[in-house]
Amino acid sequence: MESKGMDTLLKQVTKEIEEKRNELFDINKRYGFLHSKTIQCSQELDNLLNQLFKIRHDGVWY
Repeated sequence: MESKGMDTLLKQVTKEIEEKRNELFDINKRYGFLHSKTIQCSQELDNLLNQLFKIRHDGVWY
């Protein structure tokens, strides 16, 4: 069973992921897949997804 703090952390990171996905969609629509802004935003989303994976599987925030 997850602690209350861990549950809050999961919700926070999940919210950040959803916001970053929306941002990525908008940037991609405006600039295209290969633009540096799109790539940077995609990498930021990747980092958030990696954090979520680590939290869920290791219980650790990196």
